Amino acid sequence: MVFRLTNRICLGALFIVAAAIASPSLAFAQSKAEIEMARNLMDEGDAQAEKGDFRGALRSYRAAHTIMNVPTTGIEVARTEAKLGSLIEARKVALAIVNLPAKPREPKPFVEARADAQQLAVELGVRIPQLTIVVKGVPETTQLEVKIDGRLIPHDEALAPRDVDPGKHLVSVAKQGSEAEIKTIMIAESEKLTVTFDGVATPTGSDKPTRRTSPLVFIGFGLGGAGLIAGAVTGALSLSRAGDVEALCPGGTCPSQDALDKATPTNDSAFALANVSNVAIALGVVGVGLGVTGLVLSGRAAKKPEDTSALQVFVGPNGALLTGTF
Repeated sequence: MVFRLTNRICLGALFIVAAAIASPSLAFAQSKAEIEMARNLMDEGDAQAEKGDFRGALRSYRAAHTIMNVPTTGIEVARTEAKLGSLIEARKVALAIVNLPAKPREPKPFVEARADAQQLAVELGVRIPQLTIVVKGVPETTQLEVKIDGRLIPHDEALAPRDVDPGKHLVSVAKQGSEAEIKTIMIAESEKLTVTFDGVATPTGSDKPTRRTSPLVFIGFGLGGAGLIAGAVTGALSLSRAGDVEALCPGGTCPSQDALDKATPTNDSAFALANVSNVAIALGVVGVGLGVTGLVLSGRAAKKPEDTSALQVFVGPNGALLTGTF
């Protein structure tokens, strides 16, 4: 019944506005069509409120107030916000109504709506609770990241008493670069609540840059070790084959065709093994060089842990090609 009676007064005021548009002493920006639309929206909001759909009613009242921006539409927005528990927003709207410029000879319902808005703002000022956040165990100069319901609070306001709507809130406090300490609180109307955080977590990482072993150390020394070992083994095999050739053909002269036939494949094998040994040793030397480079780089701060190194080796009959990104 409250909404029905209130909106009858509001709608009556809109009729007055419609009639007053033609009056030279009053100036309204809305057309007759806009006023009719606002009237229908107020009717719709009234019906939604009677059914208990206050969120739907708020949408309708806000739409009407957007069109008219007069005290009688604004007061319904403020009252509905208050019913939904949004006391801060309700008070903001009520004060905006009070501060609307008064027009000459404006309708009596407008004057009454201003007075109602003034009274509502005073009542809400008493009902709105206050939350104070206290952080112990940290210097006053510590940069804190304070959030209420996920919204970051400016540093200079974070620890001051703060108006909040009644109900449940999520409060988090963290030092820069640290994990947040989170608390869930319930605050009632008019309550002044202090939430204390003890020993906020220290930063998860050191202030100094992290250090790591460069992947070049593992790639380089791994390649170097494998290359040198392979070079030594194939070199020994090559020397062994060369010794067999020398035994078959002393001084490079074969005493018979049979000795030549036996020495030829053995000699070819010795040359092939010698080439492989040379390539492997060369790769081993390159690998050791990369490993040393990696040790030098490991002594620096790792700024980008996600950086990776890639190395590709191509071995051919005429040598080896080493490519990579570091």
